[in-house]
Amino acid sequence: MKAGGRAKKTSVALLAASMVLAACGGGAKPDPSSSRTTSSPPTTTATAPTVSVSSTTAPTIDPNIPAAARAHTPAGAEAFVKYFFERLNAAWTAPHAGILSPLCQASSKACAAYEKTAAQLASTGHHYDGNPLTVAFIGPLGSASASHINILANVVQERRSEVDAAGKTYVTDQRKDLRLDFELLQTGQAWSVASIKIMK
Repeated sequence: MKAGGRAKKTSVALLAASMVLAACGGGAKPDPSSSRTTSSPPTTTATAPTVSVSSTTAPTIDPNIPAAARAHTPAGAEAFVKYFFERLNAAWTAPHAGILSPLCQASSKACAAYEKTAAQLASTGHHYDGNPLTVAFIGPLGSASASHINILANVVQERRSEVDAAGKTYVTDQRKDLRLDFELLQTGQAWSVASIKIMK
């Protein structure tokens, strides 16, 4: 996504591929857009005092999560996943970095990949020319415990392009249907994404 340079591959499809690697237990392998390193933010955070990290975790919950998406019920979890996609679309079309992290556990590799793309778009002045994802269906897959639930999300990766302020196209994602398994944790204040995996 470097302005004036060749297209960086930061598409939904490649982030989906990174989710497959995460699901298979692969390490935090960078996607093909990783000519810049983003392993420094975790290192910087690691040097912060532990108390500060845990005390920041609670306040960083998105205060705009709708009441329906906070409910400690399967319906609340479904509403939360729907809200997550609304924020993801906003993060890539505005673009706007930092709005996905408050919806996720720090350990979620898929969330980190989505957030990384939002940050790259914001830093280069690029954006997606329309919502990259459309929700087709959301429903419960099962619950391991009262505070842990899996939600199925059938989504459509729309045919969208990454463009700059002048409208120049850098990369275009092709339309694709995706089935995603959202593992959510209830933190007591809201749901939080623990992982996102592609289902076959």
